[in-house]
Amino acid sequence: MENVIRKPENPAKVFLRRYRVIIARQESLQRAIDAAYERALSCTQRLRPVHVSGGGGAYDRVAEDIAGAIDETETLQRAKEDGDRALAEIMRAIDAVPDEMQKTVLIMRYVEGLGWLEIAEKIHYEISNTYIIHGRALWNVRKWMEKRE
Repeated sequence: MENVIRKPENPAKVFLRRYRVIIARQESLQRAIDAAYERALSCTQRLRPVHVSGGGGAYDRVAEDIAGAIDETETLQRAKEDGDRALAEIMRAIDAVPDEMQKTVLIMRYVEGLGWLEIAEKIHYEISNTYIIHGRALWNVRKWMEKRE
């Protein structure tokens, strides 16, 4: 059995990594919203944003399908709005970093998803200096997170 002591991961890094995951979830939710809307449109030629569920028209199969699609769309839209708030919070954390180069490195790494070599090339720094800038940026994000709590 190997005795490995693992250092806990930097909370700022964990926080910032959520950006790409949330973007993927947002795209998936948008596809589901589009599909639900298309299902509703395929039931009728004209769709009005009216709640039909629970009304007298709920016994009509077409009206029931439309109501289900509209309700599903609204649920998915609320989930998407939650994701938008989370993305905005991550961007607020990056914007709180006082140094522009640090902000740039964070955006390239966590928003664009670039690798370290690509980042170093784009900012015209050695990779070791890029790591240092990144570390300082994470420290600033962590400070922002602690103030927020």
